[in-house]
Amino acid sequence: MNLATQSLKATSIEAAQLWRELERAKNPAEVEQILQSVWQNQEQQELAVDAHAELVDQIEAEIAAVKARMNHLVNIHEATIRKLQGWREQLDKTIIYFNESGIIHPEVVGKHRRIAVKENPPTCEILVKPEELPEQYRTEKTQITVTPNKKAITAAWKQGIPVDGTRVYCKRKVVYEMLPGSNLQVFSSAERPSEQPNPTKAKRRKKRT
Repeated sequence: MNLATQSLKATSIEAAQLWRELERAKNPAEVEQILQSVWQNQEQQELAVDAHAELVDQIEAEIAAVKARMNHLVNIHEATIRKLQGWREQLDKTIIYFNESGIIHPEVVGKHRRIAVKENPPTCEILVKPEELPEQYRTEKTQITVTPNKKAITAAWKQGIPVDGTRVYCKRKVVYEMLPGSNLQVFSSAERPSEQPNPTKAKRRKKRT
């Protein structure tokens, strides 16, 4: 049993079973069939609501965990790539250094390989602002960028004014909430630090009495 199933089992047996079924699914069609089957029994709708919501929470936790592991691996691989690139650059610098020192010729031959020091095409470096260059050595470009004003288009749509070439619509979303007084909500409230009494409020209460 994996950690996700163990975590779900602590809050919802149905959600844990649903997770196992999803893991055994072979394609998206089977996943869709499994999820829809949960809601087919109207007598167990309350269980379906809880299992569905618990599954969403666990999936979001799994996504966050996988992303954290992925970022960690990316950082490790990027460090390795930087190290290897440093080695590669140092190999070239070593050849150029010995060539400039006159220790090796621009071309050296081994038993199977040849190493040659060659010049790249000319590289032009600009040391002043482009405006300070003579006119024949600079290029002036005027670029006009047109971007849609989506806020204005949406505002017009709200006033019943359609804009040709656009489509304004509202996406639907699903919100998962805990019911007041549920065990999970009570547990979350218990973890929060208790509010410290306000001495000013206490004095006001005494005056009223």
